[in-house]
Formats: sequence, C-alpha cells, structure tokens
Amino acid sequence: MATTQNTFTGDGSNLGPFSFTFKWLESTDIKVTVAGVLKTAGTHYNLQSLNYATKTGGQVLFTAGNAPADGAAIVVYRQTDDTDLAATFYSGSAIRAQDLNNNFIQGLYVTQESSNNAASATSTANSALTASASATATANAATSTANSAVSTANSAVSTANSAVSTANSAVSTANAASASAASAVATANTANTNATAALNAAAEALAYVIVANVAAIPASPVNGDAIRVTDSTGIESFTPLSGLPVGFIGDSGLTVEIYYSSSTSTWVWVRYYATDSDSRYLKTTGGTLTGQLKADDSASTALPVYSFDGDVNTGLAHPGADELALVTGGTVRLTVDPSGAVNVPVSLSVGANAVLDAGDIGVSVQAYNANILTSSAIGSTVQAYDADTAKTDVAQTFTAAQRGAYVTLTDAATIATDLSLGNQFQVVLGGSRTLGAPTNVVAGQSGVIRVVQDSTGSRTLAYNSVFKFPGGTAPTLTTTANAVDLLAYHVESTTRIAVRFIGDVK
Repeated sequence: MATTQNTFTGDGSNLGPFSFTFKWLESTDIKVTVAGVLKTAGTHYNLQSLNYATKTGGQVLFTAGNAPADGAAIVVYRQTDDTDLAATFYSGSAIRAQDLNNNFIQGLYVTQESSNNAASATSTANSALTASASATATANAATSTANSAVSTANSAVSTANSAVSTANSAVSTANAASASAASAVATANTANTNATAALNAAAEALAYVIVANVAAIPASPVNGDAIRVTDSTGIESFTPLSGLPVGFIGDSGLTVEIYYSSSTSTWVWVRYYATDSDSRYLKTTGGTLTGQLKADDSASTALPVYSFDGDVNTGLAHPGADELALVTGGTVRLTVDPSGAVNVPVSLSVGANAVLDAGDIGVSVQAYNANILTSSAIGSTVQAYDADTAKTDVAQTFTAAQRGAYVTLTDAATIATDLSLGNQFQVVLGGSRTLGAPTNVVAGQSGVIRVVQDSTGSRTLAYNSVFKFPGGTAPTLTTTANAVDLLAYHVESTTRIAVRFIGDVK
C-alpha cells in the first residue's frame, strides 16, 4: 500500500521540523491536521526542504505559538487536488509526455489516497460491533471500486504511451483516459465519504473489554484495543497514556475508557464516568452524605467558600489554617482563630444593647483608676456608674472638699517643674536658684508653688521668662531663715504663666 501520510505526536513545545516521506504532485496538496483540526500553511506552519525534482518528501515546521499540544496527534498527509485534471488536451494540440504523466499521476495519487482511506475504514469497521457491519460492507465495495479505478488508470497510461507515435490517435486515447480518471476521482470521493461514515460508526461501536483495575490493563496491546477500567485508582500515574485531563485523579468509584493506538504506541484517553452515580454524587434533593464534604481551599473572605445561591458574598470563609470566619456582604463579622479565641472585628450587641470590649475602655467607659473620686465600692476592672463621679466635660457642683497633695520639687540650680504631676508644688531652697520653664504646660491650670528658705536663709530665686508678674517686675523672696513665700500661678498658654507673689507667710 502506497504511503500517503505520516503521523507524529505533539509534546506541547516541539515546533519540528517533522519530516514526511510520501510523494506529491503539488506542494499545495500537502495538508496538516493537529488533533483532527486542519491547519493553515503560512499561518500555523511552513513547508521546507521540498524536493521539487523528485517531488518526494519534505518537512513541516510549526510557527511560533502554534506548537501542537502534549499528546495531540499530528497527521501530515497528501490530498491531491481532484477539482480539475492536471492538463487538458485539445484536437490538433501537441501532446507532451510530462502532461500525460501528470494526468495519470494525479489519477494514481487520488486513487492511492482513496484506497488508503478505504483500507483504514475497512480495518476499523471489521473490528467494530454489529452496528458497523453495514458500513464495513460499503467500505469494502468502495475499496473494490477504487482498485478497479487503479486498473483503469494503468490501462490508460499504457494506451497513452502507445499514442505518442500517432498524435490524432493519442488525443482520442488521452481524452478517453481523462474521462476514466475523472470517473475514478468521483468513485474515490464516494469511497472516502463512505469510509468516513464507517469510521464514525466504528467509533460509536467500539467493543470495550472490561478490566478490574489499572494493573489489569494489557501489557502487550494491539492497535484498536479498547479497555474499560472499572477501578481507575492510579490511572494518573499509568504510562503510556495521552489525553489524560489535567488534574484528574483516579478513584475506585470512577470508570475510565481508553484505547490503544499503534501509530503513536500509546493508550489514548476517551472519557470517564461514575461507576455508580447515585452513590458518588449528591442529589439536588434528599440523600445522606456519609463521607467528608470538602470545599475549595480558598482564603477569600470576599467570596466565602460556603455561600448561598444568589448571595455569594455571605457565608462561611476559611481565611487561614485552622481558622473560620463568618462573613456577610463580603465583610468578616466574626472569626475563630487556631487557639479557639473568638474575635468580633466590629461592634457586638445583644438586642438593642451594645456589648463592650477592651477597645471601649477609656472611650465608652471609664478605665479603673484608684485616684478617681468615687464611692468606696467602685474599683475592679472598669469604673462603674456612680452619680457622685465627676465628669470633665460638664459643670460640677462639689458637696465635699477637693484636695490636691503637694508635689515636692527637687532643689537644683535650675528647678524643674512637671505640671502634669499636680497643681500644688513646694521646694526648699538650699542656695540661690532659678525657677525653670515648666513641662507639660496646659492652658487653664492653676495652683500654688510654695518656696521655703532653708535654715541658712538669704536664698534668692530668679525666674524663666515664661513667668509673668504684675507690672512686669519679678518679686524678691523673703530671705529670713525658714521663711515661706507663695507663688500663685495661672497658665494662660504654653509661653505665659501669670504669677502673684504672696510674701513672708507666717
């Protein structure tokens, strides 16, 4: 049988070249399919290394970005143009042997291609079930017709060769041969159509041999062996096997169908389905789930893995390992972390009453402070409600005395005062000193600074420019030993502290 095609298998990256060996009449008769899809020369691939002298063989090189997919069947075949004869003769015209040969080569190639198609259809149909028997008979008849056409064409070649000596006779003989060749082309086309029908019928009627598991797949298959594996566990690791869906994992509950192709020396994936769909798949209504229900391992909280039809941004999310989140409207409302701690990132309420959390201490409620003036029963974690508790932002009427303890200042060349420590301050002068600019100054604070001479006396006190006195004149201390002077102050701003001097208090 003449070679009219060569087959290869893609690997997802190889562009070629793929060498073919069959003879051809015109380069346009060379066709390429990938996974059964006809490709376009100059777009998907280019032909190269064509021997125009012998018109035999050549190479196919796929263009960038058009590498055949992994496992895809690549078929490089000849499809001789049968629309018109290669050459047409007219009465009285010169007859060239090359034209005659091209006409008969055209008929021969078309017949070879038809014969090969018919033979392939016959082989497939013979292995099919009863459903393909009729198609097999049709293909066999087509093969017989094609063989007859070959014989007729050969006879025409012989007649044409003898007609070279007599031009007029050659014209008549050539026309008769052309008519025979045209008839052969038509017959071959019919054969090809019938062969295609046979192939389709055979594909539907593949006789699958049932095997229990992957280990039972035949080790020495022949072309066309079709296997149905009822327990597909491990099929993803079985070789050689082409066409396995990405990510497919075999299972005892999944049946897989494959067939063997000798042209690629590999098993070819057909399909898979549940061995018992009722026990494997959830029903839309009813049924009991006996195994573990798993969701996609997505950390998205905008689209939680468990959600509702028509409300996909509300449900249960999985933001991280060992974590759960309750989500509404794409926003996390409650989380449970790996330690079991429950966190509410937004405000929590019981009915119409808000539930307080740690962030509310010092905002919504008063944090515990032993120095806050409250009743003796208050003082655990937060300041409980007490009508006697003073507030900072409303006018107060005190019914009991309010006292501030003296803060003792450290005697130094420059005396430092931190106004955040209290309102009343005192210092015993051990030498002539300067009262420095206070820190943490806030407008509105008032109080007294009590200045005491030590047992020696005669100590003087200078003042930082922040202190302002009546008439702009700083006072002179009483210098008697152990004398007491008072500086009553009022903070106007961070740069002005008004002072009234009360001297020699006895």
